[in-house]
Amino acid sequence: MKKIGIGLDYSNICKDYNTVYLDRDNSDPATMKCIRSVLAWLDELLGEIIEEFAYKTYRLNHAPTVNLSEIVSKRFLFYSLEKEITLQTYLLHHEDKTYNTLAQWASESSDSLLLKNDEEGEGLYFFVEENSTVHAWLKERLKAYSLDDVPFEEK
Repeated sequence: MKKIGIGLDYSNICKDYNTVYLDRDNSDPATMKCIRSVLAWLDELLGEIIEEFAYKTYRLNHAPTVNLSEIVSKRFLFYSLEKEITLQTYLLHHEDKTYNTLAQWASESSDSLLLKNDEEGEGLYFFVEENSTVHAWLKERLKAYSLDDVPFEEK
């Protein structure tokens, strides 16, 4: 089972804003507009994925489900100059199963989607099984955006 990553830079959503400078604590109107755009866009996308694949949302190593609002939040998605960024990993899948490591998820899970935030707060990574149904769906759904291939690292 080969896992592949799809990277989506927030500049795909906020075309009129330099997303390199996104800071979740910045109250500048242009920054807030971009952040709201990204949050609304991601809420819609993840809602579609959850509905299409009957997924539930989890943390990688914690079984209780989490609300979509926890994933679609400034704290998860955007960098903070004061606090840097909290790197987190979320899973969208069918079962109440936890994984101790990314390597364990990669070897034991075939029908799921792993979300990671970019350590610079400039985008989001989607990791899936190569050539899976969810991979094909994501590629089709995101075909209007410039996407990056992101290598899957099991650390």
